[in-house]
Amino acid sequence: MRLTLSAYSFEVLPLEACLAIVRHMGFKAVDLSGFHARGRASIEPEAIAADPEREADAVGDLLARYGLVCTDFFPQFGASPDQHSLNDPDLAVQEHCLSLIRGCARFCQRLGIPGMTILPGVDHPLRKHEDNLQIAGHHLRLAANIAGEYGVELRFEPHMGSVAQTPETAIRLVTEFAPTARITLDYSHFVLQYIALERIHACIPYTGHVHVRPTRAGKLQTRYVENTIPWADVIERLKAVGYQGALSLEYVCADWFDLNQCDTLYETWTTKDALLPLVGAL
Repeated sequence: MRLTLSAYSFEVLPLEACLAIVRHMGFKAVDLSGFHARGRASIEPEAIAADPEREADAVGDLLARYGLVCTDFFPQFGASPDQHSLNDPDLAVQEHCLSLIRGCARFCQRLGIPGMTILPGVDHPLRKHEDNLQIAGHHLRLAANIAGEYGVELRFEPHMGSVAQTPETAIRLVTEFAPTARITLDYSHFVLQYIALERIHACIPYTGHVHVRPTRAGKLQTRYVENTIPWADVIERLKAVGYQGALSLEYVCADWFDLNQCDTLYETWTTKDALLPLVGAL
């Protein structure tokens, strides 16, 4: 188990500048992003799908320059979660998402990235929730199979507004639809909704990656001093199930849910100092 950092915490800067910050903060591993039309640190998913090897080689040169490895790649195919979602009502969009996933999986394979995180799909208003969940589950299984062809673990992040905005639906996506997929667990998306910790803990056995974002009930992101997640307990629970992956610090600056109210650099450093003794390694 190790503590890592999401490069897109500083996405107002180009990727190389973000990687320099990550390295100078003492981290040895990083999460990378492929957010469509967002930030300067992301690699466009369409560019990756068009030439995964070229994009991977360019990123690989930067990682080597700063002595970093990547623990997770996080592409998002639309400018918001409801755009180009895995369960989009348009069948052509669904197929295009799978082609983007294939390109991203090849990208990860070439860079030796063990897993990629995607969004699970949203509750499109013209369909019932169960229908949205069924379609998302079907395509999540296809996505996991595609990623598996390249030796890459397919992960998905449950979030507010998605088909998996509760721990129970997130677990259903794995157990009923995509057994080789794993959850990228971010407690903040559930704590935001006043969901009890015991319900969130139930996701731990199905978890392949962890995002660390300090939070409190009703707030998606807070300063570390306002955090209510019992990180020592969460880390012990992860150890108890044999979790060997990363806990990636993921402060971000965006308009969504007032995520632009924190100093990501200061809070990242503060959170690292608090959690490193509990995790034990960078």
